[in-house]
Amino acid sequence: MKKLLTLLCSMVVLSVAAQTDPNAPYLRDKSFPIFKMVTINGKEITNKDLPRYKYQMIIIFSPDCPHCEHEATELNKNLDKFKNVLFIWDSYKDMTAIKNFAVKYNFVGKPNIIIGRDPEFTLPIFFRPTMTPFVALYENNRLIKVFEKGAEPAELIKIIGSK
Repeated sequence: MKKLLTLLCSMVVLSVAAQTDPNAPYLRDKSFPIFKMVTINGKEITNKDLPRYKYQMIIIFSPDCPHCEHEATELNKNLDKFKNVLFIWDSYKDMTAIKNFAVKYNFVGKPNIIIGRDPEFTLPIFFRPTMTPFVALYENNRLIKVFEKGAEPAELIKIIGSK
């Protein structure tokens, strides 16, 4: 009986923890977040250094996450439909794993893909994701949609195509 009670309490705690943090700063501040990132090329960039695109998509990911791999595969298949989107892939993992992910999914050298590590964890603190991939879609630096469990290309195309 004690084990059953412990299991039930654990399930309740986990289900509450998987919900959006009501204090996440992005819920109050819809503007594009301020951050600093080190890219896979070793270059340090900030939000002010980003090339101009109508849409910006921040993807907080883990290179060893199967859902993140699915996200990368699906977005890659449809990259031609996202020429007006700047993809910013941010991970907390080590740079070697991030570089391997970028090579595996053919992100290296793509003008609209920036991939790297936010050493100060400003993006995870701003969004407080409970799982990866976490996707935040911006239009002209204003938040328009968050996908807490990744975004399917068809849904993105529907949003972007309607604007």
